Amino acid sequence: MPNLHLTKEQVRALTTFLMGSQESALPITYQYKPLDYRRDVQEGWWIVRKYNCMGCHQMIPGQKTSLMSLARYQDVQEQLPPKLLTEGARVDPQWLLGFLTNPSLSGTDTNRNGVRSYLEVRMPTFSFSENELGKLVRFFQALSRQPFPYVPEQRPALTAKETDMARSLFSSSAAPCLKCHATGDPAHDKTATAPNFLQAKGRLKPDWVERWIIDPQAISPGTSMPSGLFKQLKNQWVFSGPTPASFQGYDKDHTKLLVDYIFQLTPEELRRVGASLGHVRAVSDSTSSGVKIASDASRRIQR
Repeated sequence: MPNLHLTKEQVRALTTFLMGSQESALPITYQYKPLDYRRDVQEGWWIVRKYNCMGCHQMIPGQKTSLMSLARYQDVQEQLPPKLLTEGARVDPQWLLGFLTNPSLSGTDTNRNGVRSYLEVRMPTFSFSENELGKLVRFFQALSRQPFPYVPEQRPALTAKETDMARSLFSSSAAPCLKCHATGDPAHDKTATAPNFLQAKGRLKPDWVERWIIDPQAISPGTSMPSGLFKQLKNQWVFSGPTPASFQGYDKDHTKLLVDYIFQLTPEELRRVGASLGHVRAVSDSTSSGVKIASDASRRIQR
């Protein structure tokens, strides 16, 4: 044992630490060691605080992040990192596992944000251990009281008529989806304030997306995503704006129709809609490949 030439204060501090590093003498019934979802929440908070996730992300209602106080963000709240209040209900845990492993969602350009490429602040790669990755994923699921493991539901294939109907909602001037969402066109994406729709499949949970488009302000107060796009009439959610004659007699929710369309959206379809609106000059396939990279990464971790 070498002489470390510690001061008296250092010796006392080290002794206190070592003497305190032992199991509590309290009875097990007095110790908080939950065995249900609360254990995942408890273990997750340790990791969140360790890496100071709350310095950039809002994770509980009313919480102020460090970035919120910066002058540069006062008038551009959309440029702040996303709120994680409902992350467990929002994203597929397999996708989240891959994203936390590689936030760039790229095998080559790692100095980028894989989901919100338009943000100037970049999500860092923390090199989480596999144990930390698993605990973080379970933490978000438990925080939103989501079932784990998550089994994605199969979305019904749209008919040609339903696709035309859904396209009319997606491209309606009453709900200009591509005005704010990234498309893959660098010029357009400089002013984007929402992710590319091509990332929805494999990333998002359909039920959450439907709740989001019905009332986004209830999920994330202050978001630029408008509420009131849909209204409920006779137990049916219908589009608030004008709809073509093809909707006459359609008795299903317009919200579900739009969600199914978004989850089946292809680069070719997005180009078609964007071109008709004049918003999109080019839609990159890199978004779809980014989702594949995240999925591949999560499978490697599971092995």
